[in-house]
Amino acid sequence: MKMLQKTAQLAAAFLGITLLSACETVVEVPIPAHTPKLAVRYMLPDTEPDTLFYQLFPQYQPYVNHSQSIYSGSELKGVNDAMLTVTDQNGNVVETFKRGNGFGYGASDDGYYEPVTRFKAQPGQTYSLSVSAPNYETVTGKLTMPSGISGVQATFLETSRENGGGSYAQVRGRVTISLPDNGAENNFYTLYGTLLDDRYVANGRDVFQEEMEDDAIGVSTEFQNIHFSPILYGDANPFDDKTFNGKTINVTRNVMLFYGNAATPPRYLRIYVHSITEDSYRFLKSLKMYNETGDNPFAEQTRVLGNLEKGYGYFGGFTSSYFDIELPR
Repeated sequence: MKMLQKTAQLAAAFLGITLLSACETVVEVPIPAHTPKLAVRYMLPDTEPDTLFYQLFPQYQPYVNHSQSIYSGSELKGVNDAMLTVTDQNGNVVETFKRGNGFGYGASDDGYYEPVTRFKAQPGQTYSLSVSAPNYETVTGKLTMPSGISGVQATFLETSRENGGGSYAQVRGRVTISLPDNGAENNFYTLYGTLLDDRYVANGRDVFQEEMEDDAIGVSTEFQNIHFSPILYGDANPFDDKTFNGKTINVTRNVMLFYGNAATPPRYLRIYVHSITEDSYRFLKSLKMYNETGDNPFAEQTRVLGNLEKGYGYFGGFTSSYFDIELPR
């Protein structure tokens, strides 16, 4: 009897599934219309953007791309026929741009541009960016340059050295940075480090990086959100002064210096401190969060916070200070 009941239940379940399958309806969902918009990235400097500058900071170089539908499978390529201009608060054009030519002055792939006059923006002054291209609506942005930084100092203490058969070397140690903060305003920063030769020139074989192991985080400092950002490409690590507004702080981090040729090691470690606009901070912070959660299907999607009108991306600005440390031979 029980066997017959189970058989009847299975037959009823199968019949229900069959009926549901027979009632299945295909519904066409319309693809939402998408109007492509320009996507722009540019950091306006307070120093002349020479050859070394864009070799170290290609992510600051003017770059123009465009948006496309989420259903599009086309490869995104940079926009090469854009017109970019920067004007001051009086409406005077202070900078124009040309296509990157690839002759040692930053990147030259599709969408990259170079400043023509290599204008140096002034702290506290307001500037506007306009970007236009055929078949796209003109994109605009506006910013006020942050105050300059003064009094930055740094030291490096070597803790170990490993030679790779004489061909290369790995030098580990601790960098301590003394950062005086201006308490009259809210400030936002990024830190960078790079290795230079006797002529104060960087090369591709010598690399500086912070060691981010768990036991290295927070060494000699309570400011655990302060870390070096990678030179060249990579997510920046911007931070603000909420916990030390108006104070001079000393931040220590474990670092590794990789010498590509042990026979000709770098001569200097240059520590850069960039004071960035708040919009730059918000964009870089949200972009880092977006990239960190992009592969996690259970994470809430992060919205990247730009500051451009009628387009995507950001127009940022920064003032720069650096301190050179002579390295032990």
